[in-house]
Amino acid sequence: MDSPLERLEVLYEEWGRGDFSREIFDAETVHGGFGWVDMEQEIRGAEQIRDAMRGWMSAWEDPVAVEADDFIEAGDRILVLIRWRGRGKGSGVEMESEGAHLWTFRDGRVARFDVYRDREQAQAAVAREDPDGEA
Repeated sequence: MDSPLERLEVLYEEWGRGDFSREIFDAETVHGGFGWVDMEQEIRGAEQIRDAMRGWMSAWEDPVAVEADDFIEAGDRILVLIRWRGRGKGSGVEMESEGAHLWTFRDGRVARFDVYRDREQAQAAVAREDPDGEA
């Protein structure tokens, strides 16, 4: 079985090509929200997470790409500094932005997935939960 880091490396290679078909979430996964005002609530389970992601992605023309700039391991969590880009369906405007995804693994499975628009906030979240204060 691949390590969580190896699984995420493959996932982000696919997401970078606009391929979001890989199943990584399961019925026990908790999603802490997309970091957007209208999507701050926790979402539970693979189907609800997929629905929320489809909702966000529906605002963009295909393909939307999410690429990993860096993977930072912190115990059972992996912080992925990301860059995404897409073209708005209604406006046609090209967008590119940075952010971060914080993945928490338990027993090799994704237990939690949090999305941050601000990389510094994501790094602070990792540091807050690390008893030694190291990210």
